[in-house]
Amino acid sequence: MYQTTHNKIVSFNWGVHRLEREIELLREYRTRLVADVVTGKLDLRPAARQLPAEAELEPADVSEEMPDEAGLSEVEK
Repeated sequence: MYQTTHNKIVSFNWGVHRLEREIELLREYRTRLVADVVTGKLDLRPAARQLPAEAELEPADVSEEMPDEAGLSEVEK
């Protein structure tokens, strides 16, 4: 039982480490893209021309619960 639990924890920790590394790499990539656009090394005008004139908004998910207002003063509401 100990070994099974230990193996699962090791596997979980490895997965967390891998995801943290991927997040780190994505942040570096984002930083590099921004720097390239700002310095003019990357031209976004061709991509911008292909965007729709207006962004289509998805309807809000109203099924999420709203915070309870019972404890709020009139100023906070």
